[in-house]
Order: sequence, then structure tokens, then C-alpha cells
Amino acid sequence: MRSRTTSAPATTSPTESRIGTVLIELSTPGIIYVFFRQKWIILGCLSFFLFLAITYCLIATSRYQADAAVVVNLNRQLTGDVAGDRSAAQTQAGTDELVNGYTLVLQSDELAAEVINEVGFDKMYPHLYEQQVAPKTWSLGEFLGLHGKTPMESAIYRFTTKDIKIEILKESTVIRISLFNPDPQIAKRALGVLIDRYLEKQGKIGRDPQLAFVQTQVAIYKKQVADAQAAMEAFQTKNHISSMDEETSYLLKQRSDLETQLATNKVRMEEDQRRSTALTDQLKTLKQTVDLHQEDRDAALDAARAQLVDLQVRQESLSTGFGPNSPAAVETRAQIAKVQNFINSYPSRTPLVQSAPNGTYQATQTSLLQTQADLQGALKAQPALETQIQGITARLAERSHEQAAYQDLVREYQVGDENYRAYLQAVQQARIADDLNKSQGTTVAVYDPPHMKSSAPTRPRTALIVAGGTFLGLLFGISGAFLREFWDERLNTPRQVNALLGLPLLGTMADFDRPAFVPGERR
Repeated sequence: MRSRTTSAPATTSPTESRIGTVLIELSTPGIIYVFFRQKWIILGCLSFFLFLAITYCLIATSRYQADAAVVVNLNRQLTGDVAGDRSAAQTQAGTDELVNGYTLVLQSDELAAEVINEVGFDKMYPHLYEQQVAPKTWSLGEFLGLHGKTPMESAIYRFTTKDIKIEILKESTVIRISLFNPDPQIAKRALGVLIDRYLEKQGKIGRDPQLAFVQTQVAIYKKQVADAQAAMEAFQTKNHISSMDEETSYLLKQRSDLETQLATNKVRMEEDQRRSTALTDQLKTLKQTVDLHQEDRDAALDAARAQLVDLQVRQESLSTGFGPNSPAAVETRAQIAKVQNFINSYPSRTPLVQSAPNGTYQATQTSLLQTQADLQGALKAQPALETQIQGITARLAERSHEQAAYQDLVREYQVGDENYRAYLQAVQQARIADDLNKSQGTTVAVYDPPHMKSSAPTRPRTALIVAGGTFLGLLFGISGAFLREFWDERLNTPRQVNALLGLPLLGTMADFDRPAFVPGERR
């Protein structure tokens, strides 16, 4: 049996982890103890992955690497800038985009097919060549109508995706090209052919001026720009406009002013109607002539009555416009009450027999006539304002259609002008290309001729693969060791017994399952 211990209550420290009923020590001694106990799992995983790595290195086809480099000369790049000024396309982002365009030609299927055919299909890919020359046999996929790649297509795919590596050096226009092949001589020769055919193809691309075509296009788009500009001017003359935006803004402002006048005129009409009604009711309560009683000839009483009429008219307007409970309406009612009390409390006089025209009646009648005249003027102005607003609204709608048509003309002019400028720049580019064509110039040059990187194979990368196998073996081995230790419910150390039982440690005893002495065994 295992050693037995007794220990006191204890708590799990921050460097310990409990899984189930077993305490795992995360300290350095505890980790070393786990490694020692589970060493066969770690060694087994390490051996397995190392075996896989070494086996792959032994059975993988060794490939040699040939390197070369070309440089893109942007100073001879065919831009339309004859003066040689640096444009926005020659910033770092523009330079990277241009160089990336050159790499696409290097990775094209057409160029790969030319290299394979020139070097020899049977020399570069003998196993695929054997498939091509072998007698044709029917397969299940062909019987079902499923056609795969031909041997040449497979060779091109392998060449562009696996056997060639393109790298653009950082912050430069140098393109480094690497080519891999099991035969070092074939690798070097294929890379040389690749660069030669690439320079020829790039030269054809860069030296195809098409000067006559772009000059014809320049003339066509120049005429389109002139026609579009003439159409814009004719449209402006026909519609009597100099600026669409300014006229639209003026019409909108004019309509806004008329709408404000219309709203003000409506309010004025309502006020005049209410005032006319109040004055008419007031006239009904007055007489055209009055007896010359003493109180009627009193100037204070006449003034109080006239003030009462004005206050009543004002009260009616305030109640309608601001509400009967507004402060102004309440104050006006209070003033009406005071004037009415004054008139009621005014001492009576001895009436006289003589009569005369009523001044209050005449003043009220004059106010009524003036109010009715204002009301008639407002009523006549209302249709005129509405007609003007409708006319401006219709003009704005018409102007909106005109503006849409005008915008179409503007867009046509802009498109034509943009095409004209583009082809004008293309003429300059074609002229430069024509000069380069005469001098057999190109924008790409060989920076580093094809050469072997090493006399030894560079693929597979034995050191990297073995290191990766070692890392994976240790990773899976250590993970498996800890996983097994976590799920092991046996108590293996005094510290685990102490933490689990919570009793003080008194001592340990040896494992009695194994005899202390075995005959014939060396001690």
C-alpha cells in the first residue's frame, strides 16, 4: 500500500488547483512531479510527432531553389507627365499598386505554359508527362461526365501556386523570384526562361502605343465636350436663367414672403370681422340724436362712454386671439367694469328739451366704416396672394424639371470632359511608348540574374519541420500529462493528503505492497 499521512485542516493556496477530490500543486516542484509521473505520455507524444516529422522529411521530394530579382524602373513608367513631376500615383501606395501589377504577369498561366513548353514538360514534371503520354483509360468520373484537369493544366497550376514564389522587397520596387524543382539545373534554367519571357511580354505591353487609336478617341471626346457645353448654354438661354441654384433660392424666398403676407392678411381679416361685428352691435344700442340733458352734455361722461366702446372692442379681439383667460383680456375686463361703474354712478342732471347729434354714435359709425373698408381690402388681397403663391409653386415645379434636365447635360459634359482628359493623357503616354519602342526600352530590368541559392536542397525544411514536430509533441504530451493527472483520484503526496483530510502531518510510511527484500536482488 501507499504511504499514509495525517494532516491538519488547510485551505487551497493560490498556487494549487483542485479537480474532483485531488489537489494539484502548481508550484515548480509539483509541476516537476507531474512530469516525472507522466513521463511516458510526454515521451510517447514527443516520439510520435518526431517520427512523423522525420518520416515526412525522408519521403518528401527534395527540391532545389533558384533565385533571381528584377527591378521596376518607375522613372521610365509610362505616365502622361512629360515634365517628370511626381504624381499621386508615385507615392508609396501607388508604387506598391504598380509593382503588384507587374507580379500578376509573373504568375499568369500563359507565361507558365510558355516556360514549361520551352524547358520541357518531361523534364520539369516527368510524372505528369507520363500521365499525358500514357494510353487513355476511362475512369468513373469521366463516365459520369466529371472531367478533371489535364496533365498540362495540373502542371501549370503547380508551377504558379507551389513551384514559384514572388516577393516584393519592402519599400522598394525590386521583385524577388524563387523557383523550386527537384533538379537544380532545371530550376535555374526554368527561372532564366521565365525572366526572359517575362521581359519580352512586359516590353510588348509597355511598348504598344496605339497612337492612332487614342488620337481618334481624343478628337471624338473633344467634339462631345464642345457639343455638351453648347447644349448647356442653349438651355440657359432658352429658359432665361444664368444660375439654376440662385434662381431657385430666389423663388423659394419669394414664396416664403408671400406665405407670410397671406397668413398676416388672414389674421387681419378675422380681427376686422370681429371689430365690425362689435361696432355694429354697439350702433344698435346708440341713438343718432340725443336730448341735451345735462348729463349728456358732460364731457367726462361722453369720454367714458367712448372709452367703454373701445375697451369692449379690444376685449373681443384679445379673447379671440389670446383666450378669455389671458392676462391682457382679464385686465381689459377689469377696466370695462371700472368704466361701467363710473357711468352708472355718474350723477343725473336735469334733462333739457333741446336735442343734438350723438357724438358717440358718429364716432362708432366712423370706426365701423373704416373697419369695413379694411376688411374689403383684405378680402380682395387674399385671392391675389394665393394666385401669386400658386404661380411661384408652379414655377418651382417647372424649375425642378428644368434642373433635372440641366443636370443631365452637366453630367454629360463632365463625363465627356473626363474621357477627353483621360485620352489626352493617353496620347502623351502613347508618344512616350512610341519613343521607347524605337529605342527598345522597357520599364523592367534584371537586378539579380538567376542563380542557385544553395548546392543543397532547400525543400523540405528539415530543421523547421523537426522543430515543429518537437513543439507539437511537447505540447500534446504536457497537455495529456496534466489531463491524466487531473483525472487521477489517487493520493500520491503527503501534501495532497493534508489538503484533502485537513489533519496535521505526523509521518509517512513506506509502500508495503513491495517486499523489503527480494532474494537475488541487488540492494
